[in-house]
Amino acid sequence: MAFTEVCPERMSLIHRSYRKICSLLADVDEWGQLTLLNVLTVYAKTFFPDPNDEQYSTDSDEPFYESDSETDGAPKKRPQRAAPLDPDHRLLLRAAKPLLQSRNSGVVMAVAQLFYHAGPAQELAPVAKAMIRLLRAPVEVQSVVLNSIAALTVNKRTLFEPFLKSFFVRNSDPTHLKLLKLEILTNLATETSAAVVLREFQTYVTCSDKVFAGATIQAIGRLAVAIQGEAETCLNGLLKLLSSKDEWVVCEAVVVVKRVVGGGATSARAAVARAAKLLRSDRLAPNARAAAVWLVAEHGAEHPRAAAILAHMASNFADQDELVKLQLLSLAVKLSITQPDTLPVCRYVMTLAHYDASYDVRDRARMLRRFILQDSELSKHKAEIFHVHKPKPPSQSNFKDREQFIFGSLSQYIGTTAAGYRPLPTAPETAQGARLRAEPTQEIESPPNKHVSILSQKDKTFYSEPESSGSGSSSSEESSSEESSDEEDANDVDKKVEKAKEANNYNSNSGTSDTDSDSDSSSSDEESESDSSAESSEHSTEVKEKVPEKSESKPKPEPKSNEKSNLELLLELDEVASSLPTMTPTCGGFLSPPSVGSGAYGDDAITPVPPAWTPTTTTEVISRVTSRGLAAARRWTRAPHLYSASMCAVEITFTNCTQEDIGNININKKTLTGSRSIHDFASIAGLAPGASASTTLGVDFQDSIQPVEFTVLSSLGEVLVSITPPVGELMRAVTMSEARWDTEQKRLRGMTECDKKAAKPADGAAICKRVFETANVAAITAEGDLLRFAGRMMSSQDLVLLSVNIASDSTRVTANCPNMAIASLLANQVAQAFNT
Repeated sequence: MAFTEVCPERMSLIHRSYRKICSLLADVDEWGQLTLLNVLTVYAKTFFPDPNDEQYSTDSDEPFYESDSETDGAPKKRPQRAAPLDPDHRLLLRAAKPLLQSRNSGVVMAVAQLFYHAGPAQELAPVAKAMIRLLRAPVEVQSVVLNSIAALTVNKRTLFEPFLKSFFVRNSDPTHLKLLKLEILTNLATETSAAVVLREFQTYVTCSDKVFAGATIQAIGRLAVAIQGEAETCLNGLLKLLSSKDEWVVCEAVVVVKRVVGGGATSARAAVARAAKLLRSDRLAPNARAAAVWLVAEHGAEHPRAAAILAHMASNFADQDELVKLQLLSLAVKLSITQPDTLPVCRYVMTLAHYDASYDVRDRARMLRRFILQDSELSKHKAEIFHVHKPKPPSQSNFKDREQFIFGSLSQYIGTTAAGYRPLPTAPETAQGARLRAEPTQEIESPPNKHVSILSQKDKTFYSEPESSGSGSSSSEESSSEESSDEEDANDVDKKVEKAKEANNYNSNSGTSDTDSDSDSSSSDEESESDSSAESSEHSTEVKEKVPEKSESKPKPEPKSNEKSNLELLLELDEVASSLPTMTPTCGGFLSPPSVGSGAYGDDAITPVPPAWTPTTTTEVISRVTSRGLAAARRWTRAPHLYSASMCAVEITFTNCTQEDIGNININKKTLTGSRSIHDFASIAGLAPGASASTTLGVDFQDSIQPVEFTVLSSLGEVLVSITPPVGELMRAVTMSEARWDTEQKRLRGMTECDKKAAKPADGAAICKRVFETANVAAITAEGDLLRFAGRMMSSQDLVLLSVNIASDSTRVTANCPNMAIASLLANQVAQAFNT
C-alpha cells in the first residue's frame, strides 16, 4: 500500500521481489491479497504482452502443483504449444486463480480484474463462475458485480450466456438491481435465447414497480431492433400493451413502438391503426402523443384516417405540447404530398403555427410552409426530401462506453472518470524485465567439511512440499535443498536425525509399497554418496544417509475422472439458483408460454436410437454455373457429428464439372449468428475432371431453422453456400415406454402443444413412412388408432413428442415440445406430408 502511494509509476522496483510476491499471495490476509493483486495487475500490464493479441494457447489443463504432473514415477508427456505465455506471467495467473474461492468479494473481483486485463480470453470461464457466486452476496456487492457484468456483456456476451437464468429478477431485489439484471438479460439475448428472455419480460411488465416495468418495455424494443427474428413477436406484444388500462404503460409502449416500427417491422399498418385510435383520446402524455403522430406521419400518411387525425388535432392546436406541434407540422407536409386534397387543412395548421407562442414552432412553420405553396420551387422536391428511407435506429446498451475503464473500478461503476483514477498502461509487444526477475543462486556458509547448495527460488514449487519425480537426481536435489535449509545450526545434528526419523515414520504409514520405497532409497543413497565423497565428518555422513529418506513423499493417487475440484464444486450454482424464488412467468401472457424445466429429461428410460429412415436424395447447394464448374450437393445423414453431439452431420459431395483439376477446396468465411457454429470439413487437395468427392460438415444450428452461410474457396475462386435445415433434421430419434411417453406429453400440454388436421393415408405403415421421411423420430407405438413418436433436439436436448390420431375420415397430428416454434413447424410439415 505504501508503494502504491509513494511511487506507483516505478513498477521496475518489483522485479527482484516479483516471484516472492507471487509465492506469498495465498498466505497473506485478505486485504493484503487485495492490495497485492491490484499492484500485480498493473505490473502485468506494464511488462507482459497482451495474451489476446497473438495466438496464445492456454495451458490451464496443467496441474496447479508441479508434483501433480508426475505419477507412478514417470513424468507425463505434454503436447507442444505454440507461443506460450511468459513463465512469470503464467506464474502470476496460477497463483491468483485459487483466490477465486476467497470469501472476500473484493479479492474475487481483484482476481477477475487481473484475468480480464492480463489473462487469455479462453481462461475467463472460472472467473465468470466466481462472479456468479457473488450474486448471493449482500446488495452492495451485487450492485458492483452486476455493474461489471453489464459492462462485460456488451462485447463478451458468450462468457455469461450459460448463466442466463442467474440474472432472472426476484421480487425481493431493489430497483437498481432489477435494472442492472434487465440490462444484462437484454445484452445476453440471442436468436436462441430470445424466447426465454421474452417470457421473463412479459412478467416484468406487470410488476408494480413503474420504473422497472417501463425499463422492461424499452428492453423489449431493444430486442426487437437487435434480433430481427423476434421483431414481430415483440411488436405484437407492445401493441397489446397499448390497450392497457394503465396510462403510463400505454405512453411508454407508444414511444417504444415508434422505435420498433422505425427499425423495419412489417406490422406498421397495425401500429398506425392503434396510434390513430389513441390520438382521438386524451390518454397519452406529450411525448407519447408526439410519437403517435410520428407513426401516422411516417407510415400512415397515405391512410384516409390521417387527414381526419390532423383535422381533429388542429381544433385544439394551441393547447398541444410543443413536441406535438412540431410533429403535426411534419404530418401536414407529408399529407400534402400523399393526399393533395388535404391542402386546405395543411395550410390552416401552418397558419396556426405561424402565430404560435413558441418561437421554435414559428420557425419550423416558416421553413415548412414553402413546401406547401404551389408556386414555390421547394414544393417540386418535397417528395424527395420527406419520403426517403430512414436508417435503422441504433440499438446500443447504456454500458457500451464503460469497458474503457478498469474492470470493477469506481469509474466503471459510475460511468465516468472518478477523482484519482489511473488507467492501466498499454501492454508491450514483448515481455520485459525477465533477466531482473531471475534470482541468482545463493550459497550459505556451512561448517567445515560440509558443502550444500541451495536451489534457486524458481525451482521450488508454490508450497514447500517435496516433489515425487521418481528419479534419483531430482530426489537428491530436493533433499539437498531441505538439508541446507535445516543446517543453519550445523552443531544441532540430533534434531536433523529426529526429523529424518519422523519422515521415515510418515512414509511407512502412507501406504507406499516396499518395492517403490526401496528403489527410491537406493537411488537417493547413490546420489548422496556422490555428493558426500569429499566429506570427512561422521555426523555429516550420518545426516546424508538419513535426510534423503525424507524426500520420499507419499505418492499421489491418480485422480478419478468423475471427481471434481473444490473450485468446480464451489462455483457450480445452477441447482442453487434454480431453487431460489424468481418472478415466474405465467401462461397466457402477451409474448410466449413458459418452458418445461430440463430436469424431467434426465431419466435413463429415454434412450437414443438410430434413425428409422435415412435420406438418400441430395439437394444442390452450389451450382456449377455460379461457381464456374464446381458443383456441390448436400445430404442429411441424421447422425450426430463426431466433433460434438449437438452438431448435425451434413454430407457434402463436390463434383468437378470442368476439364481441369480443381484444388484446395475448403471453407473460408463463415457468417453465423447467435451461438451457432460450424466444424469445417477436411480440405480436399485435388479433384480431377468429372470426379466427385464426399466430405462431412458439422453444423450446430442451435435448434433454429435460420440458414447458416459460409464460403467455399477453391482454385476456381470463392462461392457462397447457404444451408437451411428442415425442422425434422434438427432432432435425434429416441425411444421410451408408452407410459413414459404419456407422462411426458401431459407435462407439455397447453401452449407447448400444436394440433393440425391432415388427410388420412392408406394405412398405419404409410403414416409411419411419411413421418420418418419428415422427421428423425422413433416409433413408440406403430399400431392402432394412436401412433406415438419421440425425438430429442440436438442442441437444447428438448423432448419432441409426435402423435397421429387416426379417425374415420381424417387424422390429427399433434406435436409437443418446450420450444413452441418447433412444435408448430413439425406439426405443419407432417400434416403437409400427409396431404401430398
